[in-house]
Amino acid sequence: MRVPEMRYIIARAASNPLDLMGFVSFQILHEETMDDDIMAQAAYCFELQLVPNARNQGLGEFLMQLLERIGSYWKMDKVMLTVFKANKGAIRFYMEKLGFTLDEISPGACLSALQARRFDYEILSKPCNP
Repeated sequence: MRVPEMRYIIARAASNPLDLMGFVSFQILHEETMDDDIMAQAAYCFELQLVPNARNQGLGEFLMQLLERIGSYWKMDKVMLTVFKANKGAIRFYMEKLGFTLDEISPGACLSALQARRFDYEILSKPCNP
């Protein structure tokens, strides 16, 4: 949390601004692509954390939509994140609810199924709209 380039969007309760409900941390990065000559500009989500009573209320979706808007504003190519394969709830949230897909550099997208099984994570992304 002490990385100078890290940025945070912090959600507080409307009834009490001291009551923290969650946050999303992100950085603006240049990420590799499958083309060695091209780097993608990405708003990379490092963490999305919500207190238990703020979950399933739309707050996580709202925070990620804000990150998408930031990516669009700064003309990023995409929003990216890493998710553990074991975290089925997060995979459903990002892919089914928010429309993320496997990024081209994700193990599941660029390796054979046998090779991809060695990795415990996938990299997801979603294009930023202009």
